[in-house]
Amino acid sequence: MKERKVYINGKLVPESKARISIFDLGFKYGAVFYESMRTFNHKIFKLEERLKRLENSLKYAGFENLLNMEEIEKIINKVLEVNLKFVEKEDDLFLVVEITPGIGPTHPLSPQKEFLPTVIVYTSPIPYSEFAKYYLIGKPAFIVKTCNIPPECFDPQIKCRSRLHFFLAKKEVEKYKTDAFALLPDLKGNITESTGANFFIVKDGILFTPSSKNIVKGITRQTIIEIAEKLGINVIEKDIKEEEVLKADEAFFTATTFCILPISSINNVTIGKKIPGPYTKKLISAWSEMVGVDIVKQAIKFAKISAPGQI
Repeated sequence: MKERKVYINGKLVPESKARISIFDLGFKYGAVFYESMRTFNHKIFKLEERLKRLENSLKYAGFENLLNMEEIEKIINKVLEVNLKFVEKEDDLFLVVEITPGIGPTHPLSPQKEFLPTVIVYTSPIPYSEFAKYYLIGKPAFIVKTCNIPPECFDPQIKCRSRLHFFLAKKEVEKYKTDAFALLPDLKGNITESTGANFFIVKDGILFTPSSKNIVKGITRQTIIEIAEKLGINVIEKDIKEEEVLKADEAFFTATTFCILPISSINNVTIGKKIPGPYTKKLISAWSEMVGVDIVKQAIKFAKISAPGQI
């Protein structure tokens, strides 16, 4: 069976043969700087913005001269090209670039003479079956006890794999509802984000999203803000408390993979009267028009589920 190809340090290898050293600093310290992206009509969405954020992440960690982003872009496009043959015409791909400072010494006290980065680029099928039905019935969410990492620890705008708190939040939320997404509070009880997704609520016709001081400012999140403003929907960034969330008229997640996903309930409290709510529905339609793909129909088709209704 032919396999997708993975780029590792100058070579394209079959996915099953992809390997890195156990002494890689990405493995030892979680020092992995990355960007996730997906295609629409087989073209990567907002690649330039994602490469800029990757460059900023490396700069923040002191590796501003580690890599050339123009070369990374060429690698990304090459990996996309060789793996598109596994994708149907109306389907799309998820793609990830990961960069580490490279192999470190075997003992943490040994000196690091130089940094030769590990560069990995790979693709993945979009897991439509994991989210397609939630466009129609909404995704449940629970506010967990696991807190997000305070911005005093490191800048949350840095995209890195140091995400043990996300892993723990996922394990925690399974105790409440197996198919729910976690919502992480900060140390003051403000709602921040989910494990890999940003969060919005709608109240009295206004779109609210948590303050960017302690969340990853997702590119999908920012795009939704821009779309909302074009539609004449007021958007406010602010600290959002649990009691505000539970009284929302609508709520939804945003992320690279599913773009916009309605929320049906939070802590078993029903959110809104209809899924998707009117503002969420407008944003889903506007997104689909912008990218030239009906994201709901695409997800339903390739998830191979029957749609109980139309959005």
